Amino acid sequence: MKKKNSQEIKIHPSYYKLPKKVSLFHQNSIYEPHTLGLWHKHQELVVINKDPHDHLVQLNALKNYFSRNLPKKINIQRTFRFQTSENIPIRITCDIHPWEESYLLVLNNPYFSSTDETGAFTIKNLPVGDFQFRIWHEKVGYLLAKEEWGRGIVNLKIRPGKNDLGVIKVSPKLFED
Repeated sequence: MKKKNSQEIKIHPSYYKLPKKVSLFHQNSIYEPHTLGLWHKHQELVVINKDPHDHLVQLNALKNYFSRNLPKKINIQRTFRFQTSENIPIRITCDIHPWEESYLLVLNNPYFSSTDETGAFTIKNLPVGDFQFRIWHEKVGYLLAKEEWGRGIVNLKIRPGKNDLGVIKVSPKLFED
């Protein structure tokens, strides 16, 4: 999310109570959760190995670079601090186990969300004003569910109270190989 006129976004006080650490677990040779977000000015990523074998964490970022080994000792963890936000979600992989992947969105504000299993999402306590939101999916990148969504950008006027986007239908053809 970004302000349409490039002004600083007002952060709701409730977001300053977010945990300082965002956890990503290696468990049963998968990453959990599959998607997560991080407010880089106030949070850091902690990757925790819950498996009895090694992992080689690779964060495929554009602006921040990390590569860390997670030894096979159970509950070993590594902390990653981001210096800046990223333009797109970071694909996190394991160089030892290629099926392991997760996605991390690193922003300069806390206004982000992932959908649940039904496709619904909520972003609480948004400031009032005109904003741009970017819709992204791991398979297709920027989601173009409507013609006016150039590069997945949705322009919204946030009003006091509840703001509901309604149902957004996405063509299954977007996800075909």
